[in-house]
Amino acid sequence: MAIICEKEIWKVNQNDKIKWILVLYKISFNHFVGVPVYDFDGYGRVYIPSINKFASPSEVNDYSNSIVEKRMILNKEMVKVKDKELKSVISITKEYLLDFINRHTKNDNNGLSYVKWCKDKLELIIKEKEEINKYSYHNFDICWIDFGYNIGNELRKLRPAILWRYSNDKEMWTVIPITSKRESDKYFYHYDLEYKKLGTVKIENLANVSVRRIKMPYYIDKKKAKISDNDKKEILSKIKNYYTNIKQNINELTKPLAV
Repeated sequence: MAIICEKEIWKVNQNDKIKWILVLYKISFNHFVGVPVYDFDGYGRVYIPSINKFASPSEVNDYSNSIVEKRMILNKEMVKVKDKELKSVISITKEYLLDFINRHTKNDNNGLSYVKWCKDKLELIIKEKEEINKYSYHNFDICWIDFGYNIGNELRKLRPAILWRYSNDKEMWTVIPITSKRESDKYFYHYDLEYKKLGTVKIENLANVSVRRIKMPYYIDKKKAKISDNDKKEILSKIKNYYTNIKQNINELTKPLAV
C-alpha cells in the first residue's frame, strides 16, 4: 500500500470517477482529507503556481487509501506543492467550510445548538493538552457526560451516565447512559436502578468517551448520586448477557449453509 503524505497529489478512482487529489492532511494511516486539482480555472478555485493547476476547496472530502491509484508525476518528478501553497489552500478551504456552516444553520434552537457543539468540541481539542485530574473519577461513579451533537437517535447533549471502566492511562472511559425516567420494560439489556429517583440503565447505548467529556458528578437532592452494590452486580450481569447474545447471533449468521 502506498504511503501518502500531505502536499502530494494522488490519482483516485471514486465510484468510477477519476480525480487528482491534493492531500491536505492525514486522518489515519488509511485515510486522508484532500481537494481535487484541475487543469483549468473555475468558481472558487485556487491557483497553485508550482504545478500550474487549480485546487477546488469547495470539493473538500475524505478519501481512503484503497481508492488511490498512483501519484502525480510532472517532468519525471513526483509532484509536491510548496508549504506556502498548501497553507493558502487550507486557509481558503477553512473559509469555505465556515461559510457553508453559516449558510446551512438556521437562526433557531437547532442551528444554535449545532454551532455551540462546534465551539464546545473545539474547546475540548484546545484543552486536550491541559492537565486535568483524571484520577478523581472511579468505577461506577455517576457523572454528567457531554455526548455532543449527533445524528438521528444517537446519544447527544449532556446526559448522566455510569462510569464503568477506564483505559490504562485513564484518558478514556466506557460509560453507560441512564435515562431520565424509569423505563420499567422487559428488555433483557435494560435495568431499572434501585434508587427510585434514578432512571434506567441502557446497555445497548454503552459508549467510549474521552475523560474530557466528563463534566461533573451527578447530584440528586444536593448529594452525589450513587448506585447500590446490587445495582453493580446486575449491571455487570446485563452487560455479559448482552454481549453473549450478540456473539451467539453472529455465530448463527456466520454458520455455513447446509448442502
